[in-house]
Amino acid sequence: MVVLSPDERAQNIEEQDNETELLVSMFDKNVTTEEGVVTINIKSDHFLLVLRCLYHELYPSREAPIFTIIDMTNTSHASHVIDDIQLELECSKLFTRGECVVYQWVGYISEYLESLDLFVAENSLSPELSPEDTENDKIIADIENLQLLEDEFNAKEAEVQVVTESNSSDPYPSLNIYTGTILTERKSHFQAHVCQVFSKKDVSNTMTALLRNPKIAGATHNIMAYRYTNKSGTLAQDYDDDGETKAGGRLLELIDLMDVENLMVVVTRWYGGVHLGPSRFKCINNIAKKTIVESGFYDIGADSSKKKEKSTDCNSA
Repeated sequence: MVVLSPDERAQNIEEQDNETELLVSMFDKNVTTEEGVVTINIKSDHFLLVLRCLYHELYPSREAPIFTIIDMTNTSHASHVIDDIQLELECSKLFTRGECVVYQWVGYISEYLESLDLFVAENSLSPELSPEDTENDKIIADIENLQLLEDEFNAKEAEVQVVTESNSSDPYPSLNIYTGTILTERKSHFQAHVCQVFSKKDVSNTMTALLRNPKIAGATHNIMAYRYTNKSGTLAQDYDDDGETKAGGRLLELIDLMDVENLMVVVTRWYGGVHLGPSRFKCINNIAKKTIVESGFYDIGADSSKKKEKSTDCNSA
């Protein structure tokens, strides 16, 4: 449970209101607001993306708003150029605790669409927006598609308890989750998330935090493995295949082989419609290992030293 002081909660609400006013004043008819959800229509010459943001009480002091990017371009070409998963990942990296970020996201997405317009021109593509999609510059068409995404926004908000200043210590400090880059293999996307854990509660909190992101919650699989030493000095480890049979066990084997302790790894897979066979396990472990190394929780130099020590011991024997 994340604990907010009354001042922090009030400050968050004020900053959300100020950001909403700024967005409405800047983008006018392209913005709609309703019960904490801000919808922004971002259009270029050939493309139309919709940014939907759900404000919650932890934004902006602790976490970014829950958001999704919807490709509303009425063209067969769009699916070949727009990678909404990668775009959402890049937007997530722009968030800094304590600072509102939605206006910055709009600017980043606008620049992204401008680069796609250039790509379309250079490759003689001709995506076009249908009249329904652009009427009054609002999101009027494809309402059914937007309605399907409401389930993602119905993901439970984080439990928030407002306490008095005299009892404002947070028993569960915010987790530092490192999210790596996306690996794409035959239309399937793989992304790893790494976090230090020291108890089963940490494991649970980490998974809860990840699943607040509707894109992760809606993925085909979220394969998980963890390994930590508890207070009694006993090694605790386990895994979850999440429907990808044997993947969790292989992920735990990777952590064991790397000899990394107090670590949890989650690999998210978005299935692309093409069966990968056994190579999917290679993708899962490769992106996991890459992300563990990048996160700083694994010292390659220390690992090399261990191998040398083992080699020396063998030679001595």
